[in-house]
Amino acid sequence: MKRIPLTYSSLSVTAIAASSLLLLFCTATPSRGQDAETDTKADAAAAQTPAYPLAVAVDGDAIYTVDLDLPGVWRSTEGDDANTQLYVAGSKLLRKPLNRPRCIVLHPAGGILVGDSATREVYHIAAEGGEPQGLTEGRIGIPMALALSPDGNTLYVGDAEKRATLKLPIGGGNPELVARVNARGLAFDEQGRLWAVTPDADAVVTIDVETGDIEKVVTGRPFQYPNGLAWAGNGAGYVTDGYGHAIWKFTADGKTEKWHEGEPLVGPVGIAVTEQSIFVADPKQKQVYEFNLDSKQAQPRL
Repeated sequence: MKRIPLTYSSLSVTAIAASSLLLLFCTATPSRGQDAETDTKADAAAAQTPAYPLAVAVDGDAIYTVDLDLPGVWRSTEGDDANTQLYVAGSKLLRKPLNRPRCIVLHPAGGILVGDSATREVYHIAAEGGEPQGLTEGRIGIPMALALSPDGNTLYVGDAEKRATLKLPIGGGNPELVARVNARGLAFDEQGRLWAVTPDADAVVTIDVETGDIEKVVTGRPFQYPNGLAWAGNGAGYVTDGYGHAIWKFTADGKTEKWHEGEPLVGPVGIAVTEQSIFVADPKQKQVYEFNLDSKQAQPRL
């Protein structure tokens, strides 16, 4: 019997080569899920300058700045060891923790609490570089403002999606409605009243957190675009006005005045107050400014 030599057509060889290459590609390429997230956090960690500083909180000499576009949170210090470094990096992947961080408050047990609109969540970051721990299992809508009760046991959240102010235990849990107030800034005063600034006709209100009763304090829209609120004590608080390039001062009886307008502010958003200073995050300037309460002189802090 005559032996027939085994041959391959060029098409068959091409097909086999392609199949081998595809097999090699499929077996050699790892899953990109965790790797991609690691890469984005590494990119954030490598960043040297803030991208879009949106909110600010102050703890002694330390300033924590929420960066919406980085995304993540910066920590700045002053004095002999003055520096700014990344406290925690968020993910650039949608629906991953801290993808769109918007607001911040200090945690009474240490670390920070950060509201994230992408994951509809508030996270506790206990220490630098710590893993964000969600508090509500995604039951928040769009967190725009955070405030902690004077006893440190309850967290209050301004939810722009629900157009309401919610509360939950500091350790986490199901958010509950406090009042139908669309808060963009929240702060408690010495009497335990919760102050809120809103984009609505009733610009500044107080909320009785026990009853949910709302008292109108500043009405008539004196602010062009209110972004944040801080209570300074002695019957007065401050509001940032993004479109007005300004910081407003208001009193408990409803009076308002422009405290500062113009340079260096372009689009102020987040605000925090200490005994001597007002700290304002301005994303358009990619900076946090510290204003002296007496002289009104400003200095960059990022």
